Amino acid sequence: MMQITELEVWKAGIELAKTTYEITEKFPEAEKHGLAYQLRRAVSNIPANVSAAASRKHGKESLRHLFRARDMIYEVESHFYLSNKLGFITDDELETMLENLNTSKRLLFGFIKYYKRSNSYEGRSGGRQERRPDHDDHDVDHEIGEEEDEF
Repeated sequence: MMQITELEVWKAGIELAKTTYEITEKFPEAEKHGLAYQLRRAVSNIPANVSAAASRKHGKESLRHLFRARDMIYEVESHFYLSNKLGFITDDELETMLENLNTSKRLLFGFIKYYKRSNSYEGRSGGRQERRPDHDDHDVDHEIGEEEDEF
């Protein structure tokens, strides 16, 4: 079993959550149970899902948790853009959070790729894979149908 506190991907997720909690403290009171809550819920699930993945011995189950963490990163990113549009965070705060999110993405996508290789994981798609254009320059394969069927 991996020591989770030594994984860079987990550390980045914890740092992202910490910074998000600090930023959402400044949100209007009316948003404490709205957007601030949504951000905190989503961001805290990123390192939690990495932990859950690292503690599993079965490849499919671990990847399911890593894909959930990936989904949460995109949810958090969207919430930060909305927070900026609503005037809850400054442009500089948005840029800082996007940089933090990109670091977390890079580490998480690398961890997914590593995990697939080290566990010789081949999804139910029979090995069919496609490149996802929304992953910027990250070379992360997407198992066709894997995530959609499982969630």
